[in-house]
Amino acid sequence: MKNYKISKGLAIFVAITGAIVMLGWIFNIGILKSILPVWVTMKFTTAVCFVLSGITLYLIAISFESKFDIAQVFLPITILIILLIMGVHLASTFLGLRLKIGEIFIKEANGAVRSVVSGRPSVPTMISFILVATAGILTMLNLANLKSKLRFLGWIIIMIGTVAVLGYLVNAPLLYYYIKGKTTAMALHTAILFTLTGISLVFLGGKKQLKH
Repeated sequence: MKNYKISKGLAIFVAITGAIVMLGWIFNIGILKSILPVWVTMKFTTAVCFVLSGITLYLIAISFESKFDIAQVFLPITILIILLIMGVHLASTFLGLRLKIGEIFIKEANGAVRSVVSGRPSVPTMISFILVATAGILTMLNLANLKSKLRFLGWIIIMIGTVAVLGYLVNAPLLYYYIKGKTTAMALHTAILFTLTGISLVFLGGKKQLKH
């Protein structure tokens, strides 16, 4: 039970932080968007997906606490929205399209710091959110060895996040996935939240299986 409480606590923190960054975009508060002006911003759709990811993690946690039916109702919603947003971003990236789904509601200025397409997050950001959605799908299916699968996904997300954090610590842009003119950098607070998201999933890989 302690593992699930920690996981839920991290999930709530991730969701609230995502919501705060969303407010930063809505009210144009720079420190919430990028911490420092010389650093890349957490994109608006990234913030939205952190809110959804926090909710997804929380729903997975309560699935392990004999509330599987509740999670089954709401998990498809959060999963679908995450996959839709990040799937479009990922497809447009690899197809070379300049679809600006991130600017449907909030517009980022052209030429934003270490960004290739304004409003579009880094590819590792897209992949990490898709992994979170995958964790939700696996929970809904209640597959065999679910806990080990959640831990595996969690460690991948932790690795993606911590590498980027390390990149900021040693001032190595390549480590936070920035290649000038090719790939958008991952924001520092994005990297930190992914690390916490991964830790939450690892804690969810506890001893108990779902109870229907």
